[in-house]
Amino acid sequence: MQTFLLIIFSPIFSSAFAQNKEIEDQFKYKATYNLTWQIDSTDAKSIQNEAMVLFIGDKISRFSSEGQYIADSIKEAYKDRERTQQSFNEMRSKMPMSALNFYIFKRQNSAEVSVTEKIVKDNYRYKQEIADLNWEILPETKDVAGFGAQKAKTSFSGRNYTAWFTTAIPVSEGPYKFRGLPGLILEISDNKGYYTFKLTGFKELNDEISMEFNPENYLEVSRERFLQIKEEYAENPFVIMESSGITMGFQPGQKEKLLKEHREEFKKKNNPIELK
Repeated sequence: MQTFLLIIFSPIFSSAFAQNKEIEDQFKYKATYNLTWQIDSTDAKSIQNEAMVLFIGDKISRFSSEGQYIADSIKEAYKDRERTQQSFNEMRSKMPMSALNFYIFKRQNSAEVSVTEKIVKDNYRYKQEIADLNWEILPETKDVAGFGAQKAKTSFSGRNYTAWFTTAIPVSEGPYKFRGLPGLILEISDNKGYYTFKLTGFKELNDEISMEFNPENYLEVSRERFLQIKEEYAENPFVIMESSGITMGFQPGQKEKLLKEHREEFKKKNNPIELK
């Protein structure tokens, strides 16, 4: 089903060739993480891994999968080329696959977190206030990725977490929506072991990377509405496609077969990182 939908959606990626962007910050640091998570809470073997990347600037940080970052960088490199099928196919052949297509933006000295994610052909953006994670810093220490790290605990969105941070990198940042400790979060996992982020690399960028963003490219919605749209997509993606102006032809019984496969696939994705 996923491969089929990718083929259906291919023409809409052409919009990636033209986007007006505004520079908001210059990233100075890059931290890479490995995310390990259990997709199905009832199946201990449903483990998935993905490389993630956190860019940190003076005003903003941005977190995403490395695959999504690379794919969007490739789109950006092709945006000024002639829009031909050959150019598009060449671009697509270079783009890595990623199971995660969101971006998380955290502003320094602000409780506001912005999340962007694409569903079918629409880019959505919602804002979330995460004022204080109420970290409990503990005396325990260990080595993580070559850094001396200290233990801390918190709760977020229905899960309890244990984190390890280092003051050797004095930036109050971390993977996903986590931050607020007196140093970079090197490792964090929930108490059931469903989600674990672990640092794999950190470097200061010799050539600063621009943080570019244009809010006009996104549909602003509430977090509640965004989650509702995702549920609607999980239930019936064809309704979402048709409402977005995408029409398709099917052989007799093909649509029903694909819809059944899609629903069976999403039933297994029953273990989201945020439970509330």
